[in-house]
Amino acid sequence: MMEQQLKQLKEIVSKVNPEAIQTKRNPKFLCVSSGKGGVGKTNFSINLAYILANHFNKKVLLIDADIGVGNVHVILNIPLIKSLKEFFEGKDIKENIIKVKNFDLIPGFSGIDSISDMENINLNYLIKRLDEISEEYDYIIIDTAAGIGKEVINFILPSDKTYIITTPEPTALTDAYSLIKSVFKIYSYSNFKIVINMCKSEEEGIETFERLSSSCKRFLNLELNLAGILPFSENLKKSVISRTLISESYKTDSTDSFTKNLIKIAKKETGEDIKRENKESFFKKLFSFIK
Repeated sequence: MMEQQLKQLKEIVSKVNPEAIQTKRNPKFLCVSSGKGGVGKTNFSINLAYILANHFNKKVLLIDADIGVGNVHVILNIPLIKSLKEFFEGKDIKENIIKVKNFDLIPGFSGIDSISDMENINLNYLIKRLDEISEEYDYIIIDTAAGIGKEVINFILPSDKTYIITTPEPTALTDAYSLIKSVFKIYSYSNFKIVINMCKSEEEGIETFERLSSSCKRFLNLELNLAGILPFSENLKKSVISRTLISESYKTDSTDSFTKNLIKIAKKETGEDIKRENKESFFKKLFSFIK
């Protein structure tokens, strides 16, 4: 019964958006998604972009693809001088890129003012233009909306891999499973990297991943990969309130476990060691040598 329903759903999607079924994956696209909101998805995306650019010397483009409710610019504390809205209104994508903290950003936008605004949103053309400019980057990180909407799926399918952000909370875990199941069953997409966020301990993170992993193995015959475990962090709360980046405020030689663990995820992603030493650490060593 379930297989028949999924087959019918795939046929419906292929009629509404035939390009989605035939999407070619771009090896530079990293999609970041979640089953529900409030799990730290956007903070993960922004800090990953910062770390890849500033610690691994990667050329990164971050796009706020939460259509109509974008908030990356709010977290980064920058004015919304350019956004995806201008792209959908006809400006070339390169005209909507701004430089921030050593990486490129295409901000999203908040609110849709009219039906014509909705009609202007052509995600297939956006993905086409991102694909065309991808040769200029090492990574294009796509921060999607939460949930299993058409917009989310449109960004997952062309991505080489998708980071699924979840937490130990039962509803977050259930919704993460639902997202994975839908995309896997309908589109045979399987390259998911799981990040367990807001953990009280590493043991809680591992246990949470194993619950999600065993469900996917048992019911979908799908093996999941654990990208990393991120702890609940008071420093992150402080950073959000002050509108600063935790990965910028707490450097690699700090005691902040959130930043350290996120750097481990970036290291896994690149397969490389950190290329750029932070300035504070460099000067400490320099003065130590002089003494």
